[in-house]
Amino acid sequence: MKKLSNKIRTGVLGSLVLTSLLTIFLVLKSEHKILREDLVHNGETLSQTVAAICLEPFLSNDYPLLDTPIEMAGKGNPLVSYIRASQLENEETRLRASYGEKTAGEEAGIEIFRAPVVMQEEGQPAKILGDVEVGLSTARLEKQLATSTWQLLLGTALTFALLAIVIGKVLRRSVLDPVDDLSRHASRIGSGDLESPVEPTTDDELGGLALTMNEMRDNLKGSYEKIEREIKEKTEAMLVAQQADKVKSQFLANMSHEIRTPINGVLGCLELALETEEAIAHQEEELLGEARTCAQSLLALVDDILDIARIESRSMTFELAPINPVATLSGFEGDWRKKAAGKGLELDLRLDPELDLVMYTALAEFQRLVGNIVDNAIKFTDQGSVHIEAGRIEGVEPAMMVIDVRDTGVGIPPEKKEEIFLPFTQDDNSSTREYGGAGLGLSVSRQLARLLGGDITVSSRPGKGSTFTISLPLDSRRSRQNLSLHQDATAS
Repeated sequence: MKKLSNKIRTGVLGSLVLTSLLTIFLVLKSEHKILREDLVHNGETLSQTVAAICLEPFLSNDYPLLDTPIEMAGKGNPLVSYIRASQLENEETRLRASYGEKTAGEEAGIEIFRAPVVMQEEGQPAKILGDVEVGLSTARLEKQLATSTWQLLLGTALTFALLAIVIGKVLRRSVLDPVDDLSRHASRIGSGDLESPVEPTTDDELGGLALTMNEMRDNLKGSYEKIEREIKEKTEAMLVAQQADKVKSQFLANMSHEIRTPINGVLGCLELALETEEAIAHQEEELLGEARTCAQSLLALVDDILDIARIESRSMTFELAPINPVATLSGFEGDWRKKAAGKGLELDLRLDPELDLVMYTALAEFQRLVGNIVDNAIKFTDQGSVHIEAGRIEGVEPAMMVIDVRDTGVGIPPEKKEEIFLPFTQDDNSSTREYGGAGLGLSVSRQLARLLGGDITVSSRPGKGSTFTISLPLDSRRSRQNLSLHQDATAS
């Protein structure tokens, strides 16, 4: 990038050069005009003078009288190249006297002047007796013009050099040095150095600019210090919040684990009580069955809380293994049909034969997220049916499978489609009272699906039912090189 000082210097010197050239041109043009006018005046005067001398000899036919005055006129003027006096006789021109030789080669450098030899008698019209031709050489004019040109060029060059030195020093001291100083300060401030003050070096506008720049430096310094303090405070607050969140998540994970152990113990005891061979009263059997159902619900809730805690604390890992999707989903069918029949619902499971292949995924998490979606569909459907259809998505990379779970239940309002995937969230309070649950199943399922490289979406119309679509890669090893959690799985 060209420096401003160089631009100013170039502009000033360029202006001087143009001014000097224009001055030389005007002076030479003026001098050429003066020399030209002098030559014309000289030629016209000389030709008229010689013409007046020729009048008497032409009348008396005494032509030798012309030789001496013409020779004197020619020798007395250094510009004269030749003089020719001619007389008209019988309409023919005859040379009567001359000085010098008129040659064709000299005509290019000779200015020719003519004057008629006129006889004027009183009361009679003028009669032309002949004419005088004077040739003046232009060599002297050209020589004087060339000499003047060199003198002007030399004088201008010296003047230009002197002006350049003087103006350069003045310009350097009053403009260029202050501008360079401001440029250095601006570069230093731009690089973040706000410690050195900007001192003005002149009392003009540049000095005022330096003072303004110094005020700007002070303001920037204050702003940077304020921002640094705020960043430090917010960073410390964020670290404290992260630590508190980590402690909370760890505590929740630990407590969920501790709660899960005695619940499993209660469930075991209830299973043993129900499986005993001794006869028990019908009422006791119902109570034990209800207690087992409540314990299973509580265990599922604790499992959801434990998964949420593991995800938030970034401690969840997966064991990827080969499974057969058709066999795995078929294994769930009996339990799903039993739950649907308990509510008087039809359940239809359709599996694409192309899914009879090897799929690498986390089996426990796969069962968990699919089971949550199907259980959720059965739970929120009071009449009608639940349809489950699994197949492959064609033309995508990586290869994906898709499971559509379609019900004829209560449906979901459009504004609630994303909210239902948030922890502890259901459609509204009335559904919570009617259907129960803590609102963790969908949140855990979506996060598990995303951790495996897939997702869960929903389309629904209130009162018409909902369709939950589970998409999972057939090979989660390609979507998850590290089994530890490396992304914020709680993002919706």
